[in-house]
Amino acid sequence: MTHVPVLPPVAPGPPPALVGRAVELGALEAALAAARAGTSAGVLVEADAGVGKSRLVAELAAHARAAGDTVLLGHCASAGGEALPYLPFVEALEPLRDRGRSPSFWAVQAPGEPAADVSQVQLFDAVAAALAAAAREQPVLLVVEDLHWADGASRDLLTFLLRRLRGERLLVVATVRTDDLHRRHPLRPVLAELSRLPGVQRIVLDPFTTEETAQFLRELAGGDVPPATVRRIHARAEGNAYYCAELLLAGVGRGGRLPDGLADAVLTRLETLPGPVSDLVRTASVGGRRVPHDLLRTVTGLADEDLEHRIRDAIALRVLEPDGDEGYSFRHALLHEAVYGDLLPGERVRLHAAYADAIAAAIAAGGRASAAQLAHHARQSNDLPRALEAGIAAADEAQRLRAPAQAWRHLEAALPLWTAVPDAAERTGTTLLALTLRASQLASSAGEVARSALLAQEAVDLVPAGASPATAAEVHSQCASALWAADRDEEAIAHARRAQELGGDDPEAWSAVFWATAVAARCYLGLDRFAESAAEAHRALAMTGGREFAGGEADVLITLAGLDNLAGQLADADALFARAAAAAEAGGHLGTALRARYNLAADRYDRGDLAGAREVLDESCAWAAQLGLSWSPYGLQLLSLQATTSFVTGEFDRALEQARAVGPQAPHLAAVAVGVVAAEVLAARGAFEEVAAVLDPAWFDDAEEGLHAVAAHAEALRWEGRPAAAADALVGALFSYPGIEHPLHLLGIRLGAQAVGALADAGSADEALVRRVEDRVAGLLRDGQPRAGQLGPEGRAWAAVLRAEAARFRGAPPLDQVAAWRQVVEEFSYGDVYDLARARWRLAEASVAAGLREEGLLLLDQARRTAARLRAVPLAAALEDLARRVRARSEPGRGPLTARELQVLDLLAAGRTNRQVGEQLFMAEKTASVHVSRIFAKLGASSRAEAVSIGLRSGLLADRDHHDG
Repeated sequence: MTHVPVLPPVAPGPPPALVGRAVELGALEAALAAARAGTSAGVLVEADAGVGKSRLVAELAAHARAAGDTVLLGHCASAGGEALPYLPFVEALEPLRDRGRSPSFWAVQAPGEPAADVSQVQLFDAVAAALAAAAREQPVLLVVEDLHWADGASRDLLTFLLRRLRGERLLVVATVRTDDLHRRHPLRPVLAELSRLPGVQRIVLDPFTTEETAQFLRELAGGDVPPATVRRIHARAEGNAYYCAELLLAGVGRGGRLPDGLADAVLTRLETLPGPVSDLVRTASVGGRRVPHDLLRTVTGLADEDLEHRIRDAIALRVLEPDGDEGYSFRHALLHEAVYGDLLPGERVRLHAAYADAIAAAIAAGGRASAAQLAHHARQSNDLPRALEAGIAAADEAQRLRAPAQAWRHLEAALPLWTAVPDAAERTGTTLLALTLRASQLASSAGEVARSALLAQEAVDLVPAGASPATAAEVHSQCASALWAADRDEEAIAHARRAQELGGDDPEAWSAVFWATAVAARCYLGLDRFAESAAEAHRALAMTGGREFAGGEADVLITLAGLDNLAGQLADADALFARAAAAAEAGGHLGTALRARYNLAADRYDRGDLAGAREVLDESCAWAAQLGLSWSPYGLQLLSLQATTSFVTGEFDRALEQARAVGPQAPHLAAVAVGVVAAEVLAARGAFEEVAAVLDPAWFDDAEEGLHAVAAHAEALRWEGRPAAAADALVGALFSYPGIEHPLHLLGIRLGAQAVGALADAGSADEALVRRVEDRVAGLLRDGQPRAGQLGPEGRAWAAVLRAEAARFRGAPPLDQVAAWRQVVEEFSYGDVYDLARARWRLAEASVAAGLREEGLLLLDQARRTAARLRAVPLAAALEDLARRVRARSEPGRGPLTARELQVLDLLAAGRTNRQVGEQLFMAEKTASVHVSRIFAKLGASSRAEAVSIGLRSGLLADRDHHDG
């Protein structure tokens, strides 16, 4: 037996004590303590390889275990980036499965289930729910090591979890090797996105100082290390903990030759390994940073006893270390890379081939090896036929695991191999055409719509000359769909037409022709060619006949509903959206069902049916949550609109709760939408510092979504007493975009109205600027494309605000301003509670100035009560200032009318005569006439109609049930 050489003095037993890192460990401990208290968080620990990320996190994990927390640990694999999707999470969540707390997240997708992209959202939601359930029992620390090697599905899942962090007792910690992040590394944009989340912090580890290096070497050696040795090691290692250890173990402190480079320091010690142990380590390096015991045994061909002796020696030499119960890992990524990089080219190919053989045998025997690993080793060993077969199998594997992005990447890697394998079709049981189409579909599911379109166009070129019409029609139909998704409508229509021509009446081509027709309808709608869109949609719907084709029918119905909207046929649109949702739900097409539900709710909102919108939104959001689809694209849009509706209807606390439940962790568009709602509520309540904290400065750079943020920011500026700054922001935003389609035209009308109001508040005399704003809004009103074909109540209200603010800016006669603000009050009466109260404030001010004191007092009273209920502090202060100026009562009441007069006014609004009023209220007709006269006098009205109009504007009729006798 070969003997292991003697190492420099190193203390046996557990790893040396943690050196330095007090600040970093303190930050991690604080985050863990906050998580225990119910404030979940994420921490990214970043540093170059060897600086001590894993050691720091191991210390935190030890503290967590000692405190009784649940610690879940998962590692990302480094074998060519070809690990199974979700590998670190499968490993980390295994303890939950053992406790019966974890569902089978990675189950095979059954036939008839939703498309892969929706299913992936449901899987993510299930993982989040399992972690939340575990955290309810005891605090959870989830550690993901080596995030730089994570597969795309794991990166997406981690991002989802960190976005969803709310009140769970959960801390997520991920380590990242920064020197591995080249310019195009896929983790770079993920880190940039995560760093913007409020619940995520980044901890960057610096190398050791000279004093810390001395302490570290002392701990490692079990005694003092000469100062000169410390200085030399620190200078060469530049404070990198791992290299410091390697230089010490290489004998630098005992007169050994100092390596020329730090990488040489690793290989210098490996050169001292006995030959059999060195051979084992070199073989293990081809398997990756971590290698299972059974796989290593098969590749080496060693007997168990001989293999175990060599592994023990490699562990004793601190090259390998046990990795769980099933394998071994190199002590450090750099050690693995150095060994693998030192292999000869022929040696590397030979060993990769051996691994490929071993993995293939394991797969055939039902082992845990994956086709992705086989594809990697086959490619590295230049076994192209096997690499092609394994790549397709890896795509199948990833698709079953609901990882469409990974499945697409496997196919992208396999496609170039096709022409290099003469019998590719016989080996794979498919064709290059079918494989390319499948890659296009998966790219679309992965969100890579541009690549999906390119692949679909390549598929068209691959259609053989003798292909059946049905096959050719299917390819053109799928190409049309991919081009539509990439916003290339004209090209999509050309392929849809070709599919229709090729398919004709061929029963085999029915599906292809149907979808080509449905896509054409969508494209024509997007191009504003409405008649052609309607013709194609009706043609597609007629094709379904008596067929069970729920998903297709729902798709076409949504297009038809959109057309009805644009034509102003709102009831028909409602019915079609409801029908589409029911058809999609019945057929299991959940994403389409959510799309239909969202459109139904949005239509009701846009036409001012806020109660109807709320009903659909509450039901749909609850349904999406039950299915785990709250964070699917249309699930998030439903949540955003739900929060907006709550704000508009004056349910400020509910709006804040809903906005914060989604939070800034959400994807960008949803985060902006709910962030703006929260900022609007906070601005209305005078919480200006919180407004600044909610509105991410990056949002203002967005060409379109940033406009909503500007509107909210300007509200805060105006209430803070900075109207000139608000006007600058609003005017800049108004002229910053050219769009006229919904919802930009509506937002532009609001921006213009607010801008003129801010200029009036600032006492500006810039008439030319106000005219420019009016002209811009006039263009939007003339050329804009409202969702329902005509401007809804919200748009009409803001257009009225612009006219009223322009009258105020120009100092129009008081009665003219009264007329303008009366129109605003009437328009906002559709249900916008806060803006109605602000309009009543301005109308009250104008009414008093015009000598209509009683009407002004009624409006002031109503506005004060609304401000008090909403806790709208700035508006309440403005109303109190007006009350002092007009010498109104100090507290909001019920206006100048008595309870009996309110009853009479109610009956006047119902069209009753004096006699009928007397009969209903058990009084004489003459007494009723006296009450009517008093009402006229108090309200300043000259007729019944005018009295009722004043009562409606001032809210007396709307709130009559709240008055006591």
